[in-house]
Amino acid sequence: MENKKSKKPGYFRFTEIFSYTIIMLLIFQVIGFGKTLLSDPDSYEIRYEAAMGGAVESSSGGMGSQMVYRLYRDGEDQCDVDINRYDLRDENGNPDLKYCFLMDEASTLSSVLLIGAMIFIVSRIAAEISGGSSPFTHRNVRFIRIIGTLQFALAIVPGLVRMIMSFFRFMYYSSTFTINSFFMFVVAFAIMTLAQVFDYGVKLQEDMDSIA
Repeated sequence: MENKKSKKPGYFRFTEIFSYTIIMLLIFQVIGFGKTLLSDPDSYEIRYEAAMGGAVESSSGGMGSQMVYRLYRDGEDQCDVDINRYDLRDENGNPDLKYCFLMDEASTLSSVLLIGAMIFIVSRIAAEISGGSSPFTHRNVRFIRIIGTLQFALAIVPGLVRMIMSFFRFMYYSSTFTINSFFMFVVAFAIMTLAQVFDYGVKLQEDMDSIA
């Protein structure tokens, strides 16, 4: 008698792999946040330099280098930075590059947490469907609405984290609302609409079951 192992559908396997990736990304992000928190404020500097692979055509027709601001810690390259977000000053007129980087790290960490939560819920829905259950259930409708709420949070929370942290340290704050935030709101509305479609599907399923 042959033992046949049940094969998981491809989309379910994909959500599992993606979930593990998000978990690893979250771990690395937490470690990075901790390193930033414990680092020396005087170890940070911003350099204005040519971007790697950033050759652009100059006004004279030749090829020039695209210049960017990059953050360094103890001489180690960290990332490109928006100089407007790193030129914030405290009440004494002093900058704090470490705190600006910490705000970026905290904002990114909040994004990863929200995305991780959404991926976890999607994997729960995929697991239920892969078991042969109908996708049109009250539980899945609730899950999809939670995903929509988390998507709304993803458009707001990272910027809100930066704003709150900025108020504790600096005299003013520059808004981080971008076109990406607008697209996130659109996606959130689409997910909420999908939840309504699933809710209607649940009612149809219940009607069919009652007739049968």
